[in-house]
Amino acid sequence: MWIILGVLFSISAFALEPFEKLKNVKILRVLPDNVVMLNRGVEDGVMRNDHAKISNDTEGYSSRAICLKVSSDVSYWRIYRVPNSEAFSLDYIYTLSGMADREIPFPPAKWRDGEQQIAGLDPVKKRDPGPDPFTVKSDLPERLTERDLIESVGPDRRKLFIEQTLNKDMLKRDLSSYRLSLYASPFSRQSINEGESQRYGFRGGNLASKYRLLTQFEQQQTKLKDPLTKESVSTRSTTGQLQFQIYHLTPSISSLSLVNYNSQRFSRLATPKAHYQVGPIGVTWHIHESKTWEYVDLSYVPLYDMRTTDVVQTDGTTKTEKTTGLRHGFRFGMKSRINEKVAFENLLWVRPYQDPSSWKLEGDNLNLVNDLKLIFSLTDKLFFDYQLVYQKDKLWKTLSKLPESNTINSINVRYDFDI
Repeated sequence: MWIILGVLFSISAFALEPFEKLKNVKILRVLPDNVVMLNRGVEDGVMRNDHAKISNDTEGYSSRAICLKVSSDVSYWRIYRVPNSEAFSLDYIYTLSGMADREIPFPPAKWRDGEQQIAGLDPVKKRDPGPDPFTVKSDLPERLTERDLIESVGPDRRKLFIEQTLNKDMLKRDLSSYRLSLYASPFSRQSINEGESQRYGFRGGNLASKYRLLTQFEQQQTKLKDPLTKESVSTRSTTGQLQFQIYHLTPSISSLSLVNYNSQRFSRLATPKAHYQVGPIGVTWHIHESKTWEYVDLSYVPLYDMRTTDVVQTDGTTKTEKTTGLRHGFRFGMKSRINEKVAFENLLWVRPYQDPSSWKLEGDNLNLVNDLKLIFSLTDKLFFDYQLVYQKDKLWKTLSKLPESNTINSINVRYDFDI
């Protein structure tokens, strides 16, 4: 009797306990039906029917799996949840973390009812390493997802979508690589006030596969002719933007969230004195991508619009007016690489205003901006840009007696560096 109990206790002691971790785990082979052979077996405390999470320091959380078969030094695991298929490669080192049995969803739990047959266990021939044996390749099946095994529905489907969308490890990794651009415009001319300006600012962003953050800040010093008095004056404008995107929620759809700020002073008029547009969540449709076209996409985001403006009265005096409302932000963007040294980029924003009290959509109040750039690459980090910006804002005319359109021509010198 004591011998039997001892054997039972020794078997349970060898099983992989919840939160127990095995490091330096390698994928030795990839078999059909999302089965992988790992270099850990009974000697390492792994038993058949163990439930574990597979992860690595490079890519973060990779998958969940159930052990189907085990020998003294290797084990076979069937993968059932893969938020990030790019996290798999025979060249990575993994950590195997034990998980509680109660966290296994019902369909994969049936794999534990009896011994499973594993296809593809016949000996395999040694592969030719190719011309470069040290190249790290993604060598698991190209499409490695839970849908290859079970059709997720209801809460399981939503849980998998949330895990794929909100991956903390990938977010931390994507935001760790950030590029900052410093730029200045030694010449800039705008039509609204015959002004010649010097612009300067910075733009930051990361080009990650999942999470992308864009920041921008710019100030403009201007010498101009006052449209009202024709006197020469100096003024300043400030713009800022914060934009966050989660790429490829589906193959062609990404999320878009943003905050815009701008203030402009034309002579003694602040129009606007402060203008905020906040878009909590929107969508981007990726229309086309290729080697020549970096992107062609269309976005929509609802914007909460808050504006403070100096309004000209009939007696010539000014007063400050605050307005709030809703704008529907439509953005059409494209970027094409003409050759190795020259690129073309255009962003068109159309933001019609909707009065929240009457829900009337004002088709002539569009807050339109078209930003065209011709980009010349001097070195890997030094660029020369020609920029043409067209702005149309009905409120310049109705509130401040200024022309409702403005054109800005500028030459920018830009330097990029990583932080």
